Amino acid sequence: MQIELPISKSIANRWLILQAIHGDELMPVSDSMPDDVQLLHRALTTLHNPTQSYTTLHLSNCGTAMRFLTAYAAQLENRVTILDGVERMHHRPIGQLVDALREIGADIEYLGEEGFPPLRIKGCILDKHRIVTINNPQSTQFVSALLLIGANVQTDSTSPYIYITQEVIKQYQLSPFSYHLSVEKDWSSAAFWYEYVALYGGEITLLGLSHDSLQGDKIVADIFAHLGIHTTYTAEGITLSPIAYSEASYSPLSGRPIAAQAASHSKILVQDFGSCPDLYPAVALTCERLGVELHATGVESLPLKESDRLRAVREHRTDADHRMAMALLIAGYEVDDTACISKSYPQFIEQWKSVNTSNE
Repeated sequence: MQIELPISKSIANRWLILQAIHGDELMPVSDSMPDDVQLLHRALTTLHNPTQSYTTLHLSNCGTAMRFLTAYAAQLENRVTILDGVERMHHRPIGQLVDALREIGADIEYLGEEGFPPLRIKGCILDKHRIVTINNPQSTQFVSALLLIGANVQTDSTSPYIYITQEVIKQYQLSPFSYHLSVEKDWSSAAFWYEYVALYGGEITLLGLSHDSLQGDKIVADIFAHLGIHTTYTAEGITLSPIAYSEASYSPLSGRPIAAQAASHSKILVQDFGSCPDLYPAVALTCERLGVELHATGVESLPLKESDRLRAVREHRTDADHRMAMALLIAGYEVDDTACISKSYPQFIEQWKSVNTSNE
């Protein structure tokens, strides 16, 4: 079974911000792209309108758009921008970014609770040469937002997401119209198919993924190797398959053979999710279903995601979180709210049904 993954919204959104900052034409988007990419594209298109000096943008529960647009709008001279979102957004912190922007001259006002959206931003000239420091960021996107507008930011974070930002900036400087070559397929979306093969067996090929990817989430291959899944890299992508079969080892969900390693390992997985928090739902629910004891560290950011993912995994809740919905569906739980999945993976439900049908 071959599966076409969505583009990486992390990379696409960075390209969009850079294009907007430099006044270039925004890369085209389509309904097949993640909702978050389409939302940011619409917001930037609105902010590009020279006839409007006051704009209100509703960003739903898109944390990336909120953080990147906070920095972007802060440097739009003589323009007032209101950034708001759903209720959950009002509980996702943004204070570290606002403080850093204020240090370089930004005029930003909280319209609700201090440190959280909604925000009123009056654009002005920023002192981008002044050094600002964000250590131990609650979200590495605070650092990325500053880097994307050309601010001089220092941090103690070594997150791969900051590396993505730095590399995309380099790629943009070298070839500003090469987004169609630089926007990769999404490794974080691959996690759900790793979960599928770990729980049900079989073989799935994910097109367009590369070992040379900028994305830190490619560590999913190493994580699931401990759960019995082998990753084969080819010219067209990667193929997932159980490492070995055992007649005595069967999927608890499908009854089909699963990887012998998944049935006979030490029953403990120790994993730091500090640099790959988006992998947590798929990994945690895989471990739960296989009876593996997960010792997870680096989970401080998980309560600040689209849902409180620690609680959501523990209580098998979706809470309008796209990654929770996909992970729960594959783990065999009922999910009422599947609309949220299009935030990152519009084709998932159709592909999931197709894979299930082919494995019957």
